[in-house]
Amino acid sequence: MTGTLTSYTLLARDLPTSLKRKAAEAAVSRETAYFKAHIGTVKSVDDLMADQRLYGYAMKAYGLEDMTYARAFMRKVLSEGTDSATSFANRLADDRYVAFAKAFDFTKVYGSSGAGQDAATAETGTTDATTATVTGASALGGSLDFSGANEASFSIATQVDATTTKTGTIVLNRQTLTGYARDFTRVTAAELVAAINGRIEATGKDNLAGKVAARLDDRNRLVLETTAYTDLGVDGAPGGTGAAADTIYAGVGARRTLLVQNVALSDAARTAVDIGFGTETGQDARSRAVTDAYLRQSLEEDAGAEDTGVRLALYFARKAPEITSAYAILGDQALTQVFNTLIGLPATSGAASSDALERRAETIAAKIDIASLQDPAAVEKLARRFAAIWDAQNNTATAPILALFGAGDGGSGIGADMLLGLQASRLGF
Repeated sequence: MTGTLTSYTLLARDLPTSLKRKAAEAAVSRETAYFKAHIGTVKSVDDLMADQRLYGYAMKAYGLEDMTYARAFMRKVLSEGTDSATSFANRLADDRYVAFAKAFDFTKVYGSSGAGQDAATAETGTTDATTATVTGASALGGSLDFSGANEASFSIATQVDATTTKTGTIVLNRQTLTGYARDFTRVTAAELVAAINGRIEATGKDNLAGKVAARLDDRNRLVLETTAYTDLGVDGAPGGTGAAADTIYAGVGARRTLLVQNVALSDAARTAVDIGFGTETGQDARSRAVTDAYLRQSLEEDAGAEDTGVRLALYFARKAPEITSAYAILGDQALTQVFNTLIGLPATSGAASSDALERRAETIAAKIDIASLQDPAAVEKLARRFAAIWDAQNNTATAPILALFGAGDGGSGIGADMLLGLQASRLGF
């Protein structure tokens, strides 16, 4: 059996490759393919739980495999969601339930969204009402290639008043850019904006026309924003009823919202072009988040079957950026074990009183710089240090040389830092 530090390092030094190897395993590949093929049909909690295979995959992805049998419990977790502080998931001590409920919140729509704001009078003056705005993440520098089968396809939905939402789908490809672009292999940002506005108008006045417009910001990013809309009816005069009735929507204010979502391309043979909002559809994003979690969970579980210390080190490396206080550590049994090992605290199933819990939290905070857990290099150093100490305390039979140094027994000898350096040098780090 390979030592904890060696096993952890071999997995962690190229984690993407380790995950690819795991994804290629027959059982993992088969279950992931099934999930991807069927999750698109799931629209509700009932749909998810009705398919035992999908439900089991989802539960394992979030480390809840041992709770798969508790269907009524998990239905409550999913049904109440996470928006309310008093929801069932938020009242549970284990944050895995919150992550699971967020991943399968079927009331949420994926996409980039914005909301307008009403004018508000404050002591410092008046704040102007604002439009609902969605801005692309990347600058459209240079040009975009829309030749051949390249395409961008996205939907726009805007709430124009308290009860009315207007929608439309914008498809940009060689055909729809005709008349806007001079060279389909080098479509400029300005040409793209003109084409988008043209496609918005083409949806008609009953949809997006006159209510949303595209522009570029000062960083050359694509911006979609709500606009004011007035239709005086067939008589072209203010007032009137029936066909002559006016339709007026403000371009600003809290009632105006905007949602931009990538949608499936017009043909499976098309190739997606990123115009600032990525290329994944909402369902793609949900699927990828779950399959990524499943692969990581599978990697950690299988590593743990060989060596618990490796699983703990991998788990710590994954969870460390989420740690904001010593209490967050103490609320997680696995993290508590990692930090007990790192700083030499005795194992405990929990503090007997609030005072004991506070003292333990103070000890952890004094010995570990919690803020440094946002630094990947610092996290990796701690993970390897933990693995070295775990080796010293648990794997002397596997690595007998450790026993010669009295490691882990409180006596003199080579400490964990030197052990870490020695094993790292053997691996070429």
